Amino acid sequence: MRLFAARLRERIGRRSARRPALDFRSVATLAACSAAALVLLLAFGPGSVDSRGGPAALEEGRIAEKDITADREISFVDESATRLRVEAEERLVLPVFVVDVKPAARAVARFRDFQDLVVDLSSRKVAGDTLYLQVQSAFPGLLTKEDVLSLSRSPLRPQALAFADDILRRLLDQGIAAMPASGLEPYNHDYIELRSLSDGRPVAAEIPLNRLVTLKTLREAVDAEVADQRLARPLAAVSAGLVMSLAVEDAFFDQEQSARRLAAAKDAVEPVVRTIAKGERIVRRGSIVSALDAAKLAAARGAVSRMDWGSAAGAIGLLAASLCLCSFLLGKSVAGVSIKRASIGLVAVSSFAYFALALFLGRFAAPKPLELAFMLPSALFAIIATILEGQRFSVLLGFVLAALAQSAVGLDGRLFAFCMLSSAAGAFSVRTAYSRIDLVRAGAVLSLLEAALGATLAAPGAASPMAPLVAALWGAGNGFACALLALAILPVLEQALNAPTRFRLMELSDLNAPILKRLLTVAPGTYSHSVTVAHLAESACREIGADPLLARVGAYYHDIGKIEQPEYFVENQSGYNKHDEINPRLSATVIRSHVKLGAEKVRALGLPEGVVDIVSQHHGNAVIAWFYDRAKKAGVDVDADDFSYPGLPPASKEAAVVMLADSVEAATRTLKKPTASRLEDFIREIIMDKVKDGQLDRSDLTFKDIDTIRNSFTRILAGHFHSRIEYPKALKEQPK
Repeated sequence: MRLFAARLRERIGRRSARRPALDFRSVATLAACSAAALVLLLAFGPGSVDSRGGPAALEEGRIAEKDITADREISFVDESATRLRVEAEERLVLPVFVVDVKPAARAVARFRDFQDLVVDLSSRKVAGDTLYLQVQSAFPGLLTKEDVLSLSRSPLRPQALAFADDILRRLLDQGIAAMPASGLEPYNHDYIELRSLSDGRPVAAEIPLNRLVTLKTLREAVDAEVADQRLARPLAAVSAGLVMSLAVEDAFFDQEQSARRLAAAKDAVEPVVRTIAKGERIVRRGSIVSALDAAKLAAARGAVSRMDWGSAAGAIGLLAASLCLCSFLLGKSVAGVSIKRASIGLVAVSSFAYFALALFLGRFAAPKPLELAFMLPSALFAIIATILEGQRFSVLLGFVLAALAQSAVGLDGRLFAFCMLSSAAGAFSVRTAYSRIDLVRAGAVLSLLEAALGATLAAPGAASPMAPLVAALWGAGNGFACALLALAILPVLEQALNAPTRFRLMELSDLNAPILKRLLTVAPGTYSHSVTVAHLAESACREIGADPLLARVGAYYHDIGKIEQPEYFVENQSGYNKHDEINPRLSATVIRSHVKLGAEKVRALGLPEGVVDIVSQHHGNAVIAWFYDRAKKAGVDVDADDFSYPGLPPASKEAAVVMLADSVEAATRTLKKPTASRLEDFIREIIMDKVKDGQLDRSDLTFKDIDTIRNSFTRILAGHFHSRIEYPKALKEQPK
């Protein structure tokens, strides 16, 4: 017994050193997820630029339920005011008209030619009709017959021609504008800029449109000039008629220069920047939101502000605390399970996905804390964790996920409570689920639990009596959706991780599997032995808190390697033993081979690694004592390694229990007239032999566990080997 205690103390002392270190891939996955979480937190989390989006947005015409004030000074560009400023500056731009000297020169030259012709014809005293025809031939359509005859007959003809020449020159120098049909709409509607040459130098003048001379307003301009000259009525009429006939448009709209001035004016506009002071009330409670209020709120929400480093530091600290909490709570000493290397990446990626989802929903959807909690699939992660790693691990993971959600969106009690309690509800609802249809029933239970949880959290301070009911509906929808998603995702994870979930183990525990039926056919003794070992291992694992389903499936398949050469194993023999004819070394080789063959077969069948481990470890590296002793008695120089099993000692409780059940079941078959006390002593002796041989050193069995296993084996085998009542001969001869 002292040796037994010393062995266990030594094993417990070396436990931390035997824990497998994380491989490079696991460490890289954890580091990458942590770094990505930090980057996202700085970019979108609390304290990031405009992470809260400013004050809450309200539509125009709604009544504000509370005062909305700015929690920090915000400077923003007033887009509406800036647009109005741009439009005003554009309308202040004058369209540019340029006086072209060529049309004016042609008009003046034409007038001089006309003047010379009229003077020449009048000096030669050409008759009226002939004079008109001469003028019409030289200048067709220029003047009417009455104007020509009036000019030729007027004694003031020289004065009229001189005044007409002077008025025409001044109007052409001033510019007679040609107004385009379109294109002036973006510009000022009251003034134009008229550019001309004066003494060879460019001159620009702003001219009101009501004073601009065009062909339509030429009569008024001519009349004004005539009035300024104070001409007699007959002289004024003749001079005005000549100018009206000979005047042409010589000022034209310059679209290119005007467009450049318009673009320059637009580019020069400074945006309208407004400032909302910290603590300034934007909307008063109970007031109707005006268009200006709505614009200020929208501008404040979209305003660019500096990063709040205080909030960012708090969020980073909360994230770091969550990661430290994760490493502590999910460790074996607290969670009670060792996460497999294949599952470490899944936990890291899942936690990061949950964190990122909370971060983006909180940033872009901007719901209230409880509404955000309804959008997070907390129960989904809890259900998957419960099925893969156990209920205790799942509850702790839910706590960690709730902490991650807090670091993503800031502290809020109701958000944390719903995330944490919904995770616990998810773990609770599937704790007894052993088939996939049970998962659907668990979804209904989870919906009811989350509905009650949502209503409870929404009731305090509810704005309306319907708020708790709406929250209950949201909670119910979240719960049922998480259960359905788990039902869809679990088969994928089972195959990807080759995980021994309870659903998959229940399917594998079916004794109608083709490989087990074949075992029954070719090795009935091994089959019977495996079923009994499964019964023993399942019962013992249930009592020590290990996985009974994994132990049962592992026990069913632990001797599947004997299917190749069943006649070499004693439980399948009937009087004739093949080992009597071969040397002990060869016998040991045949016996040893069933472990390797069995591991290869279960791997080929795609069974979970937990089952493969049980098959490959159920004999550990123990010596096959029977043949080893025979070889030594034969006087042959033998090596113990040649007579040892090729596996490693069990590394889990389930594998250790199957090893003990296998040894106990096989050994107790040799007992004659076993009693409860003899069985107990015999089982204790077998277990002690395994402990002394170091076969339990890698398992996590404790003193209490070993005691419980021994009692469980004794109770079951005592019932199996109980004494039977001998019936009277007459009674036994009755027909059955």
